[in-house]
Amino acid sequence: MRRRKLNLAALAAAALFLVPTTSASAAPAGEDASALAAKRLNITMQAQQKTNWCWAAAGNTIATWFGRGYSQNQFCNAAFNRQQGYDCPNNQATLGNVQTGLSWAGVRPGSYVTGWLRYPTVQTEINADRPIETRIQWSSGGGHMHVLYGYDDASSWVYWGDPWPSSDRYNWASHAWYVNNNSFSWTHSLYRIGA
Repeated sequence: MRRRKLNLAALAAAALFLVPTTSASAAPAGEDASALAAKRLNITMQAQQKTNWCWAAAGNTIATWFGRGYSQNQFCNAAFNRQQGYDCPNNQATLGNVQTGLSWAGVRPGSYVTGWLRYPTVQTEINADRPIETRIQWSSGGGHMHVLYGYDDASSWVYWGDPWPSSDRYNWASHAWYVNNNSFSWTHSLYRIGA
């Protein structure tokens, strides 16, 4: 205990020497004086339950984020306006189908656009607690869907969830890499979900 008190006293004395003797000044206009910003939504990324259900796992992950409690099968049936209570086929879908599923779940379905979103748009969505569903095109052919759930200004990173069962569920890379890399390119976006 005595050693801890001496260490605390030494730290306090050292801190006094580090106090600047001049007054602080504000950062010049237009410069951000705050620390680098980062935010990650606490989503629970679902693994897709059928081989073509990346869209349903991603969409249902977002519906769950907004407090809904449906299965991927229910979300799939809703996305195709099918009667509930039956096995939904293992079909591919578009972000338009995801919008239909979100509407059924009572979540505002957002805006479906062709192309990728700029980094500031990703920041705006995450800061508003709104995950983004993305559609990617594999370089080898075929598509897949992810959920963007965070960003970090330190390296212009984005964080995404991947529903493919054997893939890492939570991932990150620079925004520029996510937009277009050797494995895939970002082709479509569903954002402003819940707005």
